Amino acid sequence: AFKIAIPFLPYRKPEITGSVNNIPELMKKKGCDSALIITDSGIRMLGLTKRLEKALRDQGISYVIYDKTVANPTTENVAQALDMYYENHCNAIIGFGGGSSMDCSKAVGARVAKPKQSLSKMKGILKVHKKLPLLIAIPTTAGTGSETTLAAVITDAQTRHKYVINDFSLIPRYAVLDPKVTVSLPPSITATTGMDALTHAVEAFIGNSTTYGTRKDALLAVRLIFENIRTVYQDGTNIDARRNMLHASFYAGCAFTKSYVGYVHSIAHSLGGEYNIPHGLANAVILPMVLESYGTCIHKKLHKLAIAAGIADKKMSHEEAASMFIQAVKD
Repeated sequence: AFKIAIPFLPYRKPEITGSVNNIPELMKKKGCDSALIITDSGIRMLGLTKRLEKALRDQGISYVIYDKTVANPTTENVAQALDMYYENHCNAIIGFGGGSSMDCSKAVGARVAKPKQSLSKMKGILKVHKKLPLLIAIPTTAGTGSETTLAAVITDAQTRHKYVINDFSLIPRYAVLDPKVTVSLPPSITATTGMDALTHAVEAFIGNSTTYGTRKDALLAVRLIFENIRTVYQDGTNIDARRNMLHASFYAGCAFTKSYVGYVHSIAHSLGGEYNIPHGLANAVILPMVLESYGTCIHKKLHKLAIAAGIADKKMSHEEAASMFIQAVKD
């Protein structure tokens, strides 16, 4: 039913802008004058928010920063950030960071939209169905694709149970793909978040709910990742490679938002909720295992991915190309 309905559902891609310096203009255009910036302590300590803060100050826009978001954001994070939103009379939310900060931002927006409803009542599909305040996403990692998605993954602070809120209204209005905010990422995080983006693209492509558009986005993301991930791992200051990885993450996010993910994410989310393992790391380790477990039924699709990755050609057998792709993921 979902596969038939996908082309008719109100999916939208966020508008892309290439620099945090454009945000004040975007806010003014939407009639907003006060922002809650949601990030984590590590990003703030690195000084990554300073360019954004200066841009807002220079244009007379007030802001407040919530920087206590944890790796797998909790209901407590959302409650604390929501209090700051109301106390400072904010009318826009800026998620600045990886998937955790953006998930927290979306959840705060959902609580603003439906102040009388708890997050647990919104879990599942299409339980929000109300317009959020202006939501701007600034990814500092090229991996989660959260700047494109309709999902927010939240961990219950008491039970450690992880659940997902899915609604079209959670898709950010703007995605700021600014490579300058990613240059200080350490190689380990660059690697695992890049593998997270690859997992999104691969699972979206091999699934059974694909469209022409999602297949096209997934293939583009795979090509960009294979062309750039080693470069950004070895030289984090390479702006072009950083920009390409941000765009790869964006397209992978667009692909899996419509076409869903699979067993890799099922296991990775469980590991994250129970043991707080970073999501990208869990995906990176589990991806080749699951691809091998699927067996021959995905060899034809992996052949296409291997061609996009530049490691196989059309003359190869499906089995040989699939084997080469899985080995390339391991490498």
